Formats: sequence, structure tokens, C-alpha cells
Amino acid sequence: MSWERANRELIAKLLTELEFEELLQPEVRGDEWTLTLGDYALHYAARRRSMGHARVDPASLRATHEGVEIPLPDADMVIAIGAPLLGVDPSTTAGLIGEIASTLVSDAHQLERGAPAADLIDLDPLELEGELRGHPWIVASKGRVGFGAGDLRRYAPEARRAVPIYWLAVEDADWRGQPLSELVPVHPWQWDHRIQQLYAGDIARGRIRFLGERDGRWLPQQSIRTLADADAPGRHHLKLSLSILNTSVWRGLPRDRTLAAPALSAWLQERVLSDAFLRETGVILLGEVASVSVAHPAFEAVADVPYQHTELLGAIWRESVDTYLHEGERAISLAALLHTDPHGVAFVEPLIARSGLTVEEWVARLHEVTLPPLLHMLYCYGAAFSPHAQNCMLVLRDDAPARLVVKDFVDDMMVSSDPLPELADMPADVRAALGDGVEAAILVQWIQGGLLVCVHRYLAEILEDRLGFAESAFWALGERAVARYQARFPELEDRFALFDMEAPAFVKLCLNRVRMLERGYTDAASRPVAAAVGWIENPLAP
Repeated sequence: MSWERANRELIAKLLTELEFEELLQPEVRGDEWTLTLGDYALHYAARRRSMGHARVDPASLRATHEGVEIPLPDADMVIAIGAPLLGVDPSTTAGLIGEIASTLVSDAHQLERGAPAADLIDLDPLELEGELRGHPWIVASKGRVGFGAGDLRRYAPEARRAVPIYWLAVEDADWRGQPLSELVPVHPWQWDHRIQQLYAGDIARGRIRFLGERDGRWLPQQSIRTLADADAPGRHHLKLSLSILNTSVWRGLPRDRTLAAPALSAWLQERVLSDAFLRETGVILLGEVASVSVAHPAFEAVADVPYQHTELLGAIWRESVDTYLHEGERAISLAALLHTDPHGVAFVEPLIARSGLTVEEWVARLHEVTLPPLLHMLYCYGAAFSPHAQNCMLVLRDDAPARLVVKDFVDDMMVSSDPLPELADMPADVRAALGDGVEAAILVQWIQGGLLVCVHRYLAEILEDRLGFAESAFWALGERAVARYQARFPELEDRFALFDMEAPAFVKLCLNRVRMLERGYTDAASRPVAAAVGWIENPLAP
């Protein structure tokens, strides 16, 4: 039964990730792990992996109450029983129950409809997004607070349905970048649930006019608020404000960064075009070439107003990767590499098999494609992206890694607070939107947390469990890629020390802990940041 399986898998994920974030201290006796929750206990088998987490086997899960075997409860009941024991307040516990329940419904639905991995490797990349299971680390990966059941059937990527885009004529909208349109696009959910009510005065006075739909079969990608035209792959993608809470934040578009996006894109792309090494890698930075934001004067007038109320109406036009691809190339999100079908077969299995490469050769190419361009941008220009599975794509040629694609600069890019000369020519409005930057040790964590922890710790597991390629071998190839890059640029030795990617350990960023013990569901003027608790042994340390 899909529900029972989805429930087991979600509880196993919960136990794995919360123990990783040092929220749980199960008792280990031989091969059996036991987590005591008052009168209840969960018993299971788990295996400690290379980056310190203990992967729980869903099939091994069983529950007892006062020592008597009982049916395994649903994941939301595990939260209800366990969260208060961790010090989570009742309001936050209730919110978590809702997000976990929503995630479980979507997971069960995907298990029922999921296609075999072998059928996915040739699927249109835009259609492939609807097969993927969401954030691998955040337990309530599909909480989507604000969506009802009907909304999930209409607007979620796993619904695999085209979403209409509504267009508005708006007076006094703030525009930046190339004029791709004189109209403001809006997600239909946002129009129905936020704009018609909150901008009612502007609508009544004719300053906002509803113009209806335009052409296009727009499919939501994993981020939900980004839509791509499946019938015109080269058409710009649209990133729209969507006031739902999912994976930690409200999914609106912050005004300052939205308006800075085209200038930031131009600055970044100029770095690539003028840098011989970045041109050699073929790295693609998908430009956010135009943007629009419409202020809400009443909310803007409130000091320290919660950020969700200033991100209501806006859009970003992002380049499609298809315009950059050469003959014989296709691009998939890094998230696809972590996907496992309902039969337990990983997406990468048929992909690697068809490439004709050994697993070692394929992984070596993956590291050579991903690490050097990210490191070069960090070392040379003091800029770092958060290269997690939704923010990066992998260009494949003959089913093997060929190039890296980076996108979504608005939310997930930062620069060094050190006075590096390479940052001096950054446009003033862009620098103002990015703020003061962050110190070097924290900037390095964007790559460590985004790529190593959020992508590669899962991929390394999959390759060992499914293809017998040891996790230690996976990381050794990554270390080799870093060493090869650094040997090529000895003149950057001072930057290698400043942005130390090879320290023996790095700070463990914790995503689930933020919601449970720090931010909860309270509104705030700023977006939450990851908690930092404990250390991870650096798998790339020499």
C-alpha cells in the first residue's frame, strides 16, 4: 500500500535527519536502535554513513507502547508525540503536524504514479521535474502551507498539469532589465488568494487591470513558483511570487533582490565571459534578464513588517538552458540524480549504464564539472552560490556529465565581506541588495552545505548501495578534483587559505532545527537562516 510505504519512508527520513541535526539521541544496542518518546518507542536498524548521519531502514521500523508492540503510527503522530519532548512549543508542533501530513499525502501520491527510472532518463527535463520527490534534507519537504487539496492537484509539480499564467496591466510597477513585456504576470493562486483582496483599491481605480491568460503550457518546476513553457523550451522561464510557506520560507519575491536581479546577472555573466578558465569549463549562468516588482504601500509603511507582506506581486524572467545547449546535449536538475523510483531503482543507475563509463569514470567527471567552476567563482571573485539540487543543473553529453548550470541568483547567491578588488566594480544597487556580504568562513559553507551536504551525501549513498561504489571512493575523487584545480592556479594560494575548503571539519548547518526550535511559524521581518550546531568531518580534506 502506497500510504504505508510513504509513511515508513517519511518516518525514516525524520529519524535520520533529526539525529543528523543532533536533535535526537537514540539508544544503540548492537544492530537495534531505539528512540524513546515517553511511553512510546520506535525501534529500527540504521547505518552510519560517511558524513555522519545514520540512514534509517524504513522496512525495519516498528513501534511499542509501554513495551507492547503496536502498529506503526503515522508520521504526523510521531511529531505530535515527539516534538514536545524536544522542547517544541504547541503552536510549532501543530504547524509541523500540518506540514508533515501534507508531505505524506504527496509522497503517497507519487509512489502510486511514479514511473520506472529507465523510463525517466529520456523524459523531457521539464516533465521530469514532476517525478521528483522534493527536498532530500528538509523532512516536511512538501508542506506548502496555504495550499488546499485542490491547489495541490492543480499547481504542484507532481500534479503534472499546466498552470495558466494571468497577466496584469499595472501602473507604477518597478521594472528592471530587458523589456520582455509591459505586463506583469501573476500566478493564478496568488491572484485569487492575495492580489484581488490586498490590491483591491488599485483594481477599483483601474491602476491594476486583469487581462486574462496568454499562450503557453506552463509547467511548475520543483520550486513550484518557477514555471517553464513545455511547448517552447527556449522561452524564458517565469519566477512568480507565491505566498505559500514551503521548505522554511514564504515563497514571495523580495523587492530589492528582484529588482537587482538583471544587473547581478549581467555582472556575473561578464565574469564568465572574461575569464578564460570559466569559459573553458563551459559553465552556464542562467541570466535573470528582466524583473518587475509592485509595491504595496500600506505594508511598506509598517516598520519591520514581516517579509511575506512585501513580496506579494512580482516576477523574474530567467533564461532557458535550452538556448545554451549544443547538439547532443541535454540538461537535468541535480535533484534528478537523487531520485529513486517506486521500485527502488535510482535514476543514475540506467543513466550511468547507458553512458558506457564505469561508475568511477562517471563520478570523476561529475566532480570535475561541478567543483572547479564553483571554486573559481569563490576564489577569484569572492562570490558563492548555494548549489543545492534545485539551483544547479547538469548538462549531459552521451549521458555523462559535461557542464554545470547555475541559476536562481536572487535568493541563493552571496559575496564576501572582505574588501576584495574583484568586487569593486559590482553595481551599487546590486551590492546594496546583497548587503554587507558574509565572512569568508561562512561563504565557504554555501558550497559545503549546498553541494556536499545537500546533494553529494545522498548521491554517495545511492552509488554505494545500488552500484557498489564506495562512499570513500566518491569523496576521494572529489578531493582529487579540488587538488587538481588548486595545482593549476598556485597564484591563488592566499585565496585558498582565505576560503578554506580543505579544513578537517566544517560547521554543520541544520535546516529542520530552524523551524522546530528557532523560528517556528512566527512572522518576522527577515527570512530565517540555517542554524549551526556541531561539526561535519570534511570529506574533501586531504
